[in-house]
Amino acid sequence: MVAAKASARAAPAAAEAVYAWSPSPAAQTLSLPEQIAERIGNAIIRGGYEPGARIQEQEVADQFQVSRGPVREALRILERDGLVQINARRGAQVTQLDIDEVNDLFEVRASLIGLAARLAAERRDPQLIARMRASLERLAEVARKADADAYASAVYRHNIMLAEGSGNPFVHRMVASLSHQTLRYSRLGLSTPKRRAESLRNWRLLLNAIQARKPKVAQAAAESLVRASRDSAVKLLRKEQSG
Repeated sequence: MVAAKASARAAPAAAEAVYAWSPSPAAQTLSLPEQIAERIGNAIIRGGYEPGARIQEQEVADQFQVSRGPVREALRILERDGLVQINARRGAQVTQLDIDEVNDLFEVRASLIGLAARLAAERRDPQLIARMRASLERLAEVARKADADAYASAVYRHNIMLAEGSGNPFVHRMVASLSHQTLRYSRLGLSTPKRRAESLRNWRLLLNAIQARKPKVAQAAAESLVRASRDSAVKLLRKEQSG
């Protein structure tokens, strides 16, 4: 539970721990509205709120034992990152997963992740390569456990690491921001064992390209990773809509 006067980042509940979504990922501490947004945002991503579900301000205020003011601010943060939509009459609702949106978002994401990979390969920073290799080993371990949520969360962190390793702070910030908006789709796109195995193979190819200082190969591998996740998410969304 978030205390009314808390200022440090709240520890997530066990069910929420698999995700790392944060309204301010670079911050060491979070404001009270940001803490509330973090808890609700991670609940949305893991499926605790269905698309279209209403989020009642008073219920959230009671849950966290705060006034409605911080809750309103938290909902505006979630709206900023595309997790809820605020309507004057209906209040806050969890946004629907939309095929057109996933296509548009992932096209931009493919370009950004591809750029990050190319820049990382050009730099060929030994520290980044060591960190990514260790992270890749953890990714493989998570994949073996067949935990889709944990794998999607690990991939999320891997993407942020790659963006940071590009050496371009603007690319890093843009990838981090867009990753928030695409995390629900990425979770969907990595929901099957086949997709997770494919993802792991592509991450290995990407890391090998960075280590070999092959910028074009690294960029192509990164773009392939993103587009494969997009295609899988779109396929499942279409199946759900037709059913």
